[in-house]
Formats: sequence, structure tokens, C-alpha cells
Amino acid sequence: MVVRRAALPLFFPVLALVACGGGSNELRSTQGAPPPSPLPSTVAEPSPYPPAVLMGEVELQCTISQKERGRQTLVARGGTALEFDAVVSPIVDGEVQTRGETKGGMYRFSSHLAEPATGRLGNIGEVKLEELETRVTVEVNKYVQPGGPGTAFSFSSIDMRAGGVYVEFLGKAVAKNGDRYAFRVNLGAPTGGSGKVTPAGPGPNVGIQSKAVMVMAPTTTVVSKVTVQRLP
Repeated sequence: MVVRRAALPLFFPVLALVACGGGSNELRSTQGAPPPSPLPSTVAEPSPYPPAVLMGEVELQCTISQKERGRQTLVARGGTALEFDAVVSPIVDGEVQTRGETKGGMYRFSSHLAEPATGRLGNIGEVKLEELETRVTVEVNKYVQPGGPGTAFSFSSIDMRAGGVYVEFLGKAVAKNGDRYAFRVNLGAPTGGSGKVTPAGPGPNVGIQSKAVMVMAPTTTVVSKVTVQRLP
């Protein structure tokens, strides 16, 4: 008796080739693919030393509107503080609440740096501001609004509610020698000044059309040096 081996199906090699991914249509060219992104050569790290805390008296002047760029200046009148003269963006997230001249109200807004600005930071000297975020909330116990609801109202520092004023500046600055710093400035209770705010409409809770304020206040500035380490 003759034993014969069963012949393998003719399609087996083709199936094996596809299952192993050996088909020519599986080959893909990398030509024309975008090059990989380069790795960063430097990385910013916080300073290992505690931040410096500066105490002073400042005069803040701020003129800004919801449609046009504004100007903010901070000038030291005593002690040590960050000083700057900056062009800022139009009002962001502005809000005005008016409850009546004798009942008071509130306004708040934020803004950011519109272009690099110059400043002075304690004994570090002249600096260039690369970032500046402004956050302001002011509550007043009373105000004067001769034109009625929806028109401009004015107030003085004695009209501001105790504990109801929050003014903060956050940012980054570069000294002439290239050293980089991060800072936070907070104003305390105003000791003088006045303001004028124009609501965007007659409602009790509307946006801000414009505002102009001058305030004298104590200030606390926290400064941290940012070290830049080059990667190998």
C-alpha cells in the first residue's frame, strides 16, 4: 500500500504572508513626514531661595475702557515697590452693580499687558515687563450719579467699603542683566484717591463702559527669581 501526503492548499502561502504583515502594500514611506519637534534647550525653574517681600506706599492711576486700550501707572511714594508705566488691553470681564447713590455698589474687571512695558523693581533696578495681569474689585458704600441710572458715577476713597477693595498685579519681568523675576503686587486699604466709572447701560448689573481711578495705598510686593537651566 502506498501512503501519499495530502497536498497543502495553494492559497496557504498567501494567507500566511498577509497574516505576518509581509504584503508590499503594508510598507509605508516616511518621506514627506514632518520632522520631529526639537526638544527645548532650556527650562525655567523656581529659585531655591525664599521670595523677597517688599513693602511700600504707591500711587496707582488707571484709565481704561471696554473698547480701547488703557494705561496703568504705579509709582512708589514711600518704601520699596514695583513701579511701571504700561499700556494694557481693553477691559476684560467688566461688571458694574449699582444699588442707588446712598446704597452703594461695586465694580470689577481684569486686563492684561498689551505690549512690553518698562518698570523698576526695588534694588534690582530697571526691568522690562513681559507679562502683567490686573485684577480689580472695588465696593463703595455710596457714590454720586447726577445723571441718573446708566450714567457715570464718582466716588472718593472714603466712600470705599473697608475690606471691599482688591487690587492685584501678577506678572513676569526681565532685568537688564537677563535675570528673570516673577512678581505679585497687592494693594492695601486706600489712604486717598477718587474714581469715576461709566456703566455700559442703565441696569443694576451691567458691563463697564469706562473707568478712571487714582488711588494712594500701601502695597506688598512678592518677588521670586526664576532660574533658567540649560538642558544637556
